[in-house]
Amino acid sequence: MRYSLVPLLGSCLLIASPAGAAALAGPISGWASGVPSYVSMYEYVPDKLATNPPILVVAHYCSGNASGVFGEAKTGGIVAAADQYGFILVLPQTSNNCWDVGSTASLTHDGGGDTQAVAEQVKYALTKHSANPNRVYITGTSSGAMMTEAMLAVYPEMFKAGAEFSGVPAGCWAVGYSASNQWSGSCAGGQVSHTAQEWGDLVRKMDPGYTGPRARVQLWHGLSDPTISPNNQTEAIKEWTNVLGLPTSPTATTNVSLSNHQWTRQTWQDSCGARCSTPGRRRTARTAPTRTSTPCT
Repeated sequence: MRYSLVPLLGSCLLIASPAGAAALAGPISGWASGVPSYVSMYEYVPDKLATNPPILVVAHYCSGNASGVFGEAKTGGIVAAADQYGFILVLPQTSNNCWDVGSTASLTHDGGGDTQAVAEQVKYALTKHSANPNRVYITGTSSGAMMTEAMLAVYPEMFKAGAEFSGVPAGCWAVGYSASNQWSGSCAGGQVSHTAQEWGDLVRKMDPGYTGPRARVQLWHGLSDPTISPNNQTEAIKEWTNVLGLPTSPTATTNVSLSNHQWTRQTWQDSCGARCSTPGRRRTARTAPTRTSTPCT
């Protein structure tokens, strides 16, 4: 199951892509410390970079690759936005079909799994392009969505925000996970449920020494998703509201129209007065944007 990344940047996606020499580059060498050899790095660097540019990591879905998801980002307008605003796209690629978000290695900070590989790519891009470490973002669909939530949990110091489309709560995929088929039937079926506190504790154990601010989060999911149960969004709301210290009930609920569909959007407000939004649910197929914000920083 995969969804287009078109909604991610909103009105920015209407911008036409200018002609230029910039292109997807890779595989890039020199970034890895020996973490899984099946993970490679690709990047898109616009012809005109912003000073101290932001970075957006785009993680592909199962059976996908960097080139495929870059093509979708180009069609949807994310590449055009990168050209206009001068930010860098980092596109990790696994030859292992799906991302590993279920093993202990991947769910441990610097544990040597797929998450560490993505983190090392970000660090490499930050140094190589003199990018802004306070403006690193991540997005992905399906397996890439699961990787998005995992990265926010395992490397909380690295990301300012993340948007995932049809994923699962960080740690959910570990239940019954089999490396041989990269699947967790229990999690995919929506059978893994915890209290908000239990989910939050699970995330905090992934990087137990971390006490700093956390990333904002957007959660999207399809109510008619036949592969990954929408129950996972309900569980993800519990997880991230606890991690971010937000109330369990939304501050406000509104209906919005997006891509010719009606959505229900729930918003949370943190103690700083910052507007935080978490999952809305689309009435027909997908749920709408979720964004939870960090505590005061």
